[in-house]
Amino acid sequence: GSVEQNSVEQKSAELGATQLHTAPKESDINTPLVAHSLDSFGIPYFDYGVELSSPCRGIVVWAMLKEIGVQGMRERIIRHNDMSRYIAKIADGHPQLELLDEPTLSICCFRYVNESIVDLNRFNQALHRRLVRENNYMPSTTKVRGQLAIRPCYIGARHEKHQADGLISEVLKLGLEMTASGMTF
Repeated sequence: GSVEQNSVEQKSAELGATQLHTAPKESDINTPLVAHSLDSFGIPYFDYGVELSSPCRGIVVWAMLKEIGVQGMRERIIRHNDMSRYIAKIADGHPQLELLDEPTLSICCFRYVNESIVDLNRFNQALHRRLVRENNYMPSTTKVRGQLAIRPCYIGARHEKHQADGLISEVLKLGLEMTASGMTF
């Protein structure tokens, strides 16, 4: 009430602000007020509804089927699943790689290993960061039974077997560089 009014007037006087008490400019009075027909409804919560916030996935599937057909889609899925099994086979047989879980669809979980590495989770996290920063390979990571895994997931239209080979080559190259430089965490 009056205490607030007095403090505003006092502050105004201290600052020498006379604009608080001046009449509005002619140009301000003639500015039209922009109104919307739904202003009386308040906050437009309907804009935050599920139907406006989730993507329409059906159209994407329809477009892919129109572009490559059912047989093309089948071939793509088989190719992606084969790529994850291919990486799993290499990881399972290579002394510097460890397969952490059998592939699920087009996802494979593996990591780099070396007897000199003290903390495999931290090492593979650093290896993953270098892999993403320095190269053309963008796998994610996850934990499998508490162990950090490099996790490629092949679902893109342009994924080919040479990319799986390239990923394995880069993981081995970076792992060797890191251990040779003393990065064993």
